Amino acid sequence: MRNSTLKRVQLEKKRNRIADAYLLLGTSKSRLRTATHEMAAFFLETPSPQEHPDYAVLDPEALGTHGLKVEHIAHRKEGVESVESLLRFRPSEGRHRIIALFDTDRMGADAQAALLKTAEEPPEGTILILTAHDSALLLPALLSRCRTHRVPALPLEEQLRRATASGLEDSEYPILQAALGDSDSPLEISSTERDALLEHHKAFQAWIEDPTCPMSWLLAPEGGKIAEQRTEGMRRLSAILGWMVQLYPQLSPEASFQIDSFVKLHLDALADLRGQVTPNVVFEDLLGQCQSIVNHYGQKV
Repeated sequence: MRNSTLKRVQLEKKRNRIADAYLLLGTSKSRLRTATHEMAAFFLETPSPQEHPDYAVLDPEALGTHGLKVEHIAHRKEGVESVESLLRFRPSEGRHRIIALFDTDRMGADAQAALLKTAEEPPEGTILILTAHDSALLLPALLSRCRTHRVPALPLEEQLRRATASGLEDSEYPILQAALGDSDSPLEISSTERDALLEHHKAFQAWIEDPTCPMSWLLAPEGGKIAEQRTEGMRRLSAILGWMVQLYPQLSPEASFQIDSFVKLHLDALADLRGQVTPNVVFEDLLGQCQSIVNHYGQKV
């Protein structure tokens, strides 16, 4: 951040070209958050932006939701902090007020649409900073209202050093990279989450070697609230999709057709989970459909 994004923002300020809304894109959740805090520190001229009265952060993880909702943008409920309620206040110490919205690519289209007017014309002195992993999940109209900066991933040498320091085996790091979709996330999740994914991969790999084995990797998440089960279910399905993609180079043409069928079913299941279908129902249907494919092909992958 200090060597790339922040330098560009400093240059923009020097040229009097500060944007009303910024979008920080990157694969690392922690690096995106760090980049956001550093930008806020620069604009607010403080070493501790999180303690500054003119810095507000809307983080879906802290709010206990998959992504920010309409009520986090437009004031709908008393006691729920929103962008609209935050905009009632002018900067109290200096020229700028910073509002950060994390994981905006997880926001629904209705919440993104509610943000459009503010992103185009925020009150004087207010700067929005949005973070996202995948710009394809953002409305084009919202993208057009933001100045986009990419936050690079860690250099490969640093990734490997941190992976080793965290106790990851050489064979485990690529497994987690494929499961999580990027190179930084395996270094950021908890050891409990990491171990759960590795156990999940063992079950999946056992089935790959012998498709007559039970598909224990397709059992529905248990315990906790429905929202937590849904989040865990999406994590599992995304991981399986990543591991399936890894398989393609070593597959025969016929086996590729089989995996293609599995990929489509998993994508449909992910869409159902995002569409609020009960996780137990999604996984029960997916298990039955995958078993039908195995019965049809009757061979190893």
